[in-house]
Amino acid sequence: VLDPYKVRFTLQSPLATFVRRLAMTNPQMICPSLLKDAHGLEGKKVTAFNACGTGPYTLVSFNPAEELVVKKNPNYRDPSLPKLDGIVWKPVVENSTRAAMLHTGEAQFVFPMPNEQIAQFKGDPKFRIEEVPSIMQRYLSINTTVKPFDDVRVRQAINYAINKEALCKVAFAGYAVPSATIYPAEIPGALKLGPWPYDPKKARELLKEAGYPNGFTTEIWSGYSNSTSAKVVQFLQQQLAQVGIKTTTRMLEPGVRAQIVYGVKDPKEAKSRLYYIGWADGSMDPDWVLRPLLDSRQAPPKFMNTSYYSNPKFDALLDEAISTTDEAKRTALYQQAQKMVWNDAPWAYLVYEVGTAGADVRLKNFHLRADTGIDFREAYWDESESGK
Repeated sequence: VLDPYKVRFTLQSPLATFVRRLAMTNPQMICPSLLKDAHGLEGKKVTAFNACGTGPYTLVSFNPAEELVVKKNPNYRDPSLPKLDGIVWKPVVENSTRAAMLHTGEAQFVFPMPNEQIAQFKGDPKFRIEEVPSIMQRYLSINTTVKPFDDVRVRQAINYAINKEALCKVAFAGYAVPSATIYPAEIPGALKLGPWPYDPKKARELLKEAGYPNGFTTEIWSGYSNSTSAKVVQFLQQQLAQVGIKTTTRMLEPGVRAQIVYGVKDPKEAKSRLYYIGWADGSMDPDWVLRPLLDSRQAPPKFMNTSYYSNPKFDALLDEAISTTDEAKRTALYQQAQKMVWNDAPWAYLVYEVGTAGADVRLKNFHLRADTGIDFREAYWDESESGK
């Protein structure tokens, strides 16, 4: 601590992403007494369920499967905020149910908005619809450690087998664009490498070269259990079947996902084969896409390299890039890494979503961000709004 308003961080090693990571919503101060209590109870007191802090709202209750309730913090540093007395967040899996809750007034903000119902809400002055080009990327993680997916030709065949343009229309009602980059174009140094062409003939040729002329049978797991994800998985199942890859599907609830995907202690024990999931990097830095998702040292249970992709040259590029603050040099290194991982195809590169949300027109300054987070710090309710 340098003075009441300044602090100096001394890092163990150079970390070019440090400032950008601090700008994310993830890094937050944790109440020291709460952290001490949590450690004193050997981790049994989970901070997420017993939060204390200095934000505009304070925690009332949190049940992940049912609701998160917060109330106005009377001691917030800005005496003019917050303007709402409180907020109740509810997880609602079914698209039609979310839309109905907004329509009846049970909910005042819905995210994601069911894309197939956006048109009818747009025509109603009681509601506003937000459409935000997002950095949320959706991909099919391929377990590269097991047959037949240890063969790059099989992984490339999967990419050729999927019509991304059709996927955008069928599953996202047009509110998505095919992935043409490893990470979003808004992040510095993103290379346009695709989209991967839709070529089922090429897919079948590659499968034949790899020793699977009649295809094979496997599983697709979804990291989500919502309606849109069910459409995605069904579409992928149909597309892969056309080139001889027969699949069964499974939609995972959050607790199951944490246990059987991210809780795996040893890659040899991993049961996932094709895993549909997504990622949005709020730091807007290349490292925080490539490292947590594709660095060989970031496989579960440490982080989210669920493809178990392992390429020492790729890892070395990331290490060199994170240790220099020369942005031009960093960009060049990350572009090498992007080309490498695109061709190695540990994922089927699918789409970037267009973020959609629906709101009661009286709810002001409650907005969807590009990283699919929600900005509600200055939200307020305007009863005089003429829409309703």
